[in-house]
Amino acid sequence: MHTTAKRFMALCGMVVVLVLVASITAVPAFAASNGIYIANAVPHYKHPATGVIEDSGGEASAVLGQSMTESATYSKALVEVDKNGNTYATIRLKMMDNIEKVGFQVDGVPVSATTMQENLGNNTADFRMRVNSEGSVIRCSIYVTAMGREVVYYITLSNLQSGSGDFVTSVEAAPAETQPKPQPEEQPKPQQTNPTQPKPSEPEATQPNTEEPKPAESTATEPEETGIATEATAPETEPVATEADGLQEFDNYGNPVTDEAPPASDNGSVRTVIWVIVGVAAAVGVGVGVWYLGFYKKKK
Repeated sequence: MHTTAKRFMALCGMVVVLVLVASITAVPAFAASNGIYIANAVPHYKHPATGVIEDSGGEASAVLGQSMTESATYSKALVEVDKNGNTYATIRLKMMDNIEKVGFQVDGVPVSATTMQENLGNNTADFRMRVNSEGSVIRCSIYVTAMGREVVYYITLSNLQSGSGDFVTSVEAAPAETQPKPQPEEQPKPQQTNPTQPKPSEPEATQPNTEEPKPAESTATEPEETGIATEATAPETEPVATEADGLQEFDNYGNPVTDEAPPASDNGSVRTVIWVIVGVAAAVGVGVGVWYLGFYKKKK
């Protein structure tokens, strides 16, 4: 049991060591696409992952060292990703009139840097180097003439935004892909007509008449006073004479109609009386015949 416990404790110790080594050497990897970006450059007097201070000032100079690194590092940096996925970072250092012997490491590996531009008026210089990714930790060592010694600190990049600012670029960025906008449905266009010719279905627009209206002239032509009477064309059929014309009227049988004729209502009354008399006579005759045949003849 004692040996087993020792082996278990040793195994746990190895696991802890491996975890610590992994946390020190591991660097978060990002994958920016082909393009040119402006990033925030954040200086650290302590290693941002392990908290280790490599500068000779040590922990006692942490506050002063952090202030000095912020004064020597420009707050923006350039990140470029080429078509093959290679990433490059351009760091701008300030106070170049007091800095000598600039060196860089990326994720613990020394790299060579190229001076892209210098600004003597602002005491700045831009240094371009290849990095593993935009999440790499850049170790910067500078010799400060005013202090008479080398200063070591770290720089990380964050918050990438498309653009280049006033940095010198070396990578050709791919054109940004734009999604096609949905096209609206085409509405039927009205048929165009010649503006110089009026549309056949529409009346021509008339100009407003500003002149005073004239009295309407009669279209009937009066006969000229030549002393010759004009002949009127009479219709083939003579119109029926009416009482207003002063002519004689005739009934359906061709008899003249006069004012002395009895009204239609009187003739109807006479006819009615005649038919009643005829009906009564017929009834009397039928009754007499029935009486004669049925009663009188039987008695005899």
